[in-house]
Amino acid sequence: MTDEPKQMNLVFLPATDHDDEIYGSIPEQVEGHPDLTIRQVLFPKKVWYNKFYRKEAIKQIRAFGLDSVVLVGFSKSGLGAWNITREIPELVSATIIFDAPVGRIIMPPWNISEFYINTVEWQEDLPFLSMQDFHAAVSESHHLILLSGAEFHDEMHALSHSMAQLESNHLFLNRSKMEHHWNSGWIEDGVNGLIKRLHLRSSHG
Repeated sequence: MTDEPKQMNLVFLPATDHDDEIYGSIPEQVEGHPDLTIRQVLFPKKVWYNKFYRKEAIKQIRAFGLDSVVLVGFSKSGLGAWNITREIPELVSATIIFDAPVGRIIMPPWNISEFYINTVEWQEDLPFLSMQDFHAAVSESHHLILLSGAEFHDEMHALSHSMAQLESNHLFLNRSKMEHHWNSGWIEDGVNGLIKRLHLRSSHG
């Protein structure tokens, strides 16, 4: 599939330290879509996307000078993609999130205390508790693509189910066997799903 809509600009949010490749690395291009524009937000260390780091990420995204972006997040950066989209919905035309801990009501024990002081702060950013805010923030033309993976399938599926009850426009792709890794194929699946939805909307519009 090579006939992407014009000006599809993918912006990837890092999920680990810049030189940490335990989950692979952000690709320089998407297989089957060589003409897509890819950019990365950069941090010198691993971050959780609290208000402070989202502010820096948004500054970098705006500095790209693009009219619209497709924001892409994986694992902890999937939470960043969700919350950044809510903060700059006029710039984010679509959001792709893969295998993220979207439903952990209690703050998880993954070296997170540097970024969230307590459970209340964590819950303010938790997708499962901010669905209505997300739905209200984005436009009807926004596309949300949720892909589950091997680590957080149940949480991603539950988020999709609840979003459907809100009648929130999104696509859920069940990839429960897909490895929790940048290069396991979910990026291609997410992009293909987004392009299909854009084409369907265009054909009906």
